[in-house]
Amino acid sequence: MLKQRLITAAILIPLVVLAILKLPTNILQWCIAGITVLAAWEWFAIVGIHSTLQRSISFILLIAVAILAWLYINPNVLLVLAVLVWLLATLLIICFAHSALPVTIARIFNQKWFGLLVAILVLVPFWFSATLLHQSSTLGPQQLLYVMVAVWLADTGGYFAGKRWGKQKLASVISPNKTWQGVYGALALVSVWAIAAYCLGIHGQLSIFTWIVLTFVTVLLSMVGDLFESLFKRSHQVKDSGNLLPGHGGMLDRIDSLLAAVPVFVAGLFVLGAI
Repeated sequence: MLKQRLITAAILIPLVVLAILKLPTNILQWCIAGITVLAAWEWFAIVGIHSTLQRSISFILLIAVAILAWLYINPNVLLVLAVLVWLLATLLIICFAHSALPVTIARIFNQKWFGLLVAILVLVPFWFSATLLHQSSTLGPQQLLYVMVAVWLADTGGYFAGKRWGKQKLASVISPNKTWQGVYGALALVSVWAIAAYCLGIHGQLSIFTWIVLTFVTVLLSMVGDLFESLFKRSHQVKDSGNLLPGHGGMLDRIDSLLAAVPVFVAGLFVLGAI
């Protein structure tokens, strides 16, 4: 499994880096849209939207909301909505990290309409905020790459620290293998990346303290994104969202953390006046 993960990462990461740094936003946004559509396809399968008619309607709604958001919704409004969604997800994770969902909430999670609603609320802001950040300034592409690398490093640091020192379960019911020691390892590795990026000037006008705090908040919310997807999969008795990426599961499994991290990071930059 680890070998497959490394091989897949070695192939995909250079392609992602080149796309973010070299492609203009009007092309990159379609690449991100393609990734989002693949994730949506897997999400719909998880929540039981299988028929051609249901899936077609779901995609039409997703695309329509994305277009309307891009054309008519103030970026600040959409970013605030995304942050609120992830704060609610955080509260849910905290409340039920070590206990099963109550029957009432579990029933809601198993409803197709709820799965579709959540897909729209997390996938559209991800596409929107990634595109917005990329075109925001000359630093936009570098900052988009920065937040993605921060999430990847958090995943790596959390995995190895958890394997080596993991004892205290982070969310025993939702994701039994994750530990608080993994969280500490993730933050330790990400802090090195944050300082390095600051020295390279990717921070814009932010102080080093503000930059690191924003990075830590982003990474912690990225973990919520991962756990929230795991909670959805467990609610529907699904282990992996798909098998598109060897060693990584499906596309949704690969970007679940980014679904939370990118909007939160961009919202933070807006609040701090950095973009």
